[in-house]
Formats: sequence, C-alpha cells, structure tokens
Amino acid sequence: MKSRLNKKVISLLSDGFDSPVAAYLMMKQGFLPVFLTFLTTVQEEADMREKIGNVLNKLSKFSQTELKAYLIPYTSNLEIFKNRCSRKLTCILCKRMMLRVACQIADKETTRLILTGDILGEQASQTLSNLYSYNAILKNYIKLMPLIGLNKMDVININKSIGLYSISSNKINSCQYYPQYPETNVKKKEIKRAENKINLSQILENTLKSAQILKF
Repeated sequence: MKSRLNKKVISLLSDGFDSPVAAYLMMKQGFLPVFLTFLTTVQEEADMREKIGNVLNKLSKFSQTELKAYLIPYTSNLEIFKNRCSRKLTCILCKRMMLRVACQIADKETTRLILTGDILGEQASQTLSNLYSYNAILKNYIKLMPLIGLNKMDVININKSIGLYSISSNKINSCQYYPQYPETNVKKKEIKRAENKINLSQILENTLKSAQILKF
C-alpha cells in the first residue's frame, strides 16, 4: 500500500489525444493518476464534460483502484489573462496557472509528482523556451512528461491501441482563447510583467474553490 501511495501522480487531462496516453503509460508502470481537467469553454462545456467522462471511464479499465478526477471551470481565468495581459502570452499564463493548481492539489493528495502530455514543439506552450518557463513553479515537484520525445503519430497509434481513438477524435471547440500569434520564445521579464498585472493568489484561491471531484 505504501509504494502505491508514493506513486500517486497528478495527471493533467485535456480532451485531446496526448494526455490520456501519458496517463496510460504511467499507469502501466504502476502509477496511480489523480486527474485534473480544466473546463476551458462555456458554450461546449456539457460536451467537454461528457467527453472527459468517456475518457476516464475507458482509462479506469486499466486501473485496479478507483480513479479520482478534479474538474475545474476555467474560463474566468482565461478572460483575465486575455483582457489584462499581452495577448500573445495567454497560453503560457494559462499553463502556468494550471500548474500552480496542480501543485496545490498534489499537496492535498500527498504527492510531489505532476504528469503532463507535453510533446516537444507540438504546441506554442510546448517549445523548449516555454517549457523552461514553468520550472520555477515546479521547483518542489517532479514533472513527468512520458511523451516528450514522441511524435504525434506515435501518440495517436497508442491512443488507438487502447481503444480511445473514437472518443479522442470527437472534436469539440474546447477552448476559444488561443491567440492568433502565440509567444513561442517567452522571456522571464515578459512573464513577470504580465503576472504583476493580476492577483495570482486570488485567482488560484478562486480556482481551487470551484473544483468538482468525481470518481470513476
């Protein structure tokens, strides 16, 4: 039982192909994911909830332990980032806040492990420079990225092999905040300038209060 608790990991889960595969690969190694999903749409929130539920039901078949998931409404945060900060930084500020939330939930769940489905260069928030910008937030935690060296087809093939493809490929417009010209090489001073314009501690507190916990 002790080793099981030591291998608990906070697993960020989106509605895409990548993060469910990352969770599956770590589950194969005996890790127990506690899932964390951010609801980044209002217009299609019901569809996103249903899709995430279908993904988690499928992943639960690979676990001998009941799975827990935190679902968090997130559009109010995205509105703040969009309206108060440089538009090109929306994705980076979004990811940094998500990781802050993940760290708080990790403390609650007594783990220091954070799992993401990052593929190097797959999105603007996943360039080397931007991945590096998250390190300060995670200095007391270990970030696991089992997909970092794979390409998209590698991930899709694994996704298919575990029976998730029909769910993952059901496209919904789950986020309407992606900037037209996202920053791919962010500088530390840019982040500091942007985050000085907003109340990070208040945003974090409000975000955590809105969490809904589900079991699968």
